Amino acid sequence: MSRKLKPQPKLSVAKKEPPSWQREKSISRLIWIFISLIIVLIIGLVGYWGYDSYVAAWRQPVVKVNETTVDMNHFVKMLRFYSRNPDIAIDAISYPYQVLYIIEDNELIRQGAHDLIIQVPPDEVTEEIRGFLIPPTEDEGNATQPEVDLDKLYNQWLDTIQLSDEEYRQLVETDLLEKRITEYFREQNVPTEAEQVHLNIILLGNETIAFEVSDRLKAGGNFTELAVEYSIVEELRESGGDVGWVPRGIYPELDDVAFALEIGNVTEPILISQGYYIVRVSEKADSMDIPEEFQVTLADGEFQKWLQEQREAGIIEEFLDQDKINWAIEQLI
Repeated sequence: MSRKLKPQPKLSVAKKEPPSWQREKSISRLIWIFISLIIVLIIGLVGYWGYDSYVAAWRQPVVKVNETTVDMNHFVKMLRFYSRNPDIAIDAISYPYQVLYIIEDNELIRQGAHDLIIQVPPDEVTEEIRGFLIPPTEDEGNATQPEVDLDKLYNQWLDTIQLSDEEYRQLVETDLLEKRITEYFREQNVPTEAEQVHLNIILLGNETIAFEVSDRLKAGGNFTELAVEYSIVEELRESGGDVGWVPRGIYPELDDVAFALEIGNVTEPILISQGYYIVRVSEKADSMDIPEEFQVTLADGEFQKWLQEQREAGIIEEFLDQDKINWAIEQLI
């Protein structure tokens, strides 16, 4: 009879503890891994903060004009550039939006000029810059320019306005495009002769005085004397309110009234943008030559009309808010 073999008990082998120096090395390695992770995390956070504050902030969009996006970097540069104009009041409320509208208009001009097939060659931009940096001097009746280091002078100017050559040339090009477009509309839309009226104007600052002067005119008061006494514009006081012969478009807000007015008649006070106008027409002509200065004014009016049409037909998306404005203003300090 066979016997079943009993399973032999497994022999247990005692685990050998690693030496203390090896345990300390493992702990040290874990500590350094942990410290390295902390350092990487800190570097990552600092890098993200730096990108968000110094890279992404400059790249955030400010306005999009049709397919062209203008970022904060360009906006801040234009804020700084136009702040050099002594006629512009610098504040954190209206000034940023003035510059924003200039940026929009500049982009609309460049895009619109392309549609009109109007261009400015690079050499004309260079010549315009040269003429600005080195104004001509009169030498025995001939306009001459002194010999100077133009490159050095130009680089100093770029350092002063903190723009690159490309950025500044684009601004100059846009100014020249505006002149070209204005001249284009002068040739296309501005006549050399037209119906005109001999206009007399009294401009008053408030309603009370306006109706006081109107009552005195109705009572037989002298228009010229009252213009000298009451007009708030120095030129009208000096001329006794006589602005001479004018075609339509020189005083567009008064056109409908002035050209419908009978000779010698005087209007009631008319409230428009600059104040209260009292108008008299002393003569009329069906057709007269338009002086050069008025042709320039009419051409500029045609340009402004065209630019407004570009604005209305285009797609302009503004992303500016007060937080972005405050950040941009801080960069100017």
